[in-house]
Amino acid sequence: MKIKVILVEDTPSLRKRFTELLSFYDDIELIDSYASGEAAINGIKLLPQSRIPDVILMDIELPKMNGIETTALVKENYPEIEIMMLTVFEDETKIFQAIQSGASGYMLKDESGDAIIDAIRELQNGGAPMSQSVARKVLSFLHPNQLPKAKIHEPEDFNLSERELELLTGIVQGDSYTTLAKKLFISPHTVKTHFKNIYKKLHVHSKATAVRVAIDRKLV
Repeated sequence: MKIKVILVEDTPSLRKRFTELLSFYDDIELIDSYASGEAAINGIKLLPQSRIPDVILMDIELPKMNGIETTALVKENYPEIEIMMLTVFEDETKIFQAIQSGASGYMLKDESGDAIIDAIRELQNGGAPMSQSVARKVLSFLHPNQLPKAKIHEPEDFNLSERELELLTGIVQGDSYTTLAKKLFISPHTVKTHFKNIYKKLHVHSKATAVRVAIDRKLV
């Protein structure tokens, strides 16, 4: 099954470059491309369920509503969509804001085409791809005294099922959606559905924040 992708990029030359790149791979299908966050939000609303993307490649510096704001809106309405930021920035604040808004990947635009495609595949399989230089910066602000506190709810508010706790434990331990599906003998789609419910119960929008809440509240 092909990975359905939407591209959000306001620079015509880059939009053309990534459109051509995605067309070269048999396992990737570009559903559409947009020059603004507003256009992307409106475009997704018009898509039939069968055409909802698996992955969105999101530029951060978009006109009017930026990529971080667009990501938050997409995740609020379509939590199952994975979002990878494409940017020229390695700014720690932007990286953290993107993760907080629900992005699961963060790649620099000057990465090779193969690296971008591999990142899309990794994201679809439950990974969190990042350019090497970005990953170093993420590690630099993961110290508890530097990482902004997530909003924590009391354990009784979570009401996680036994299966949801099992899946949450898996991602805390570093398992991908695909690995969890194989371990638990369920489909990747079922795993994603469970995580959609987990995110709602934990009041989070990203895997990184879910892991932090799980660890902070000793849920796993």
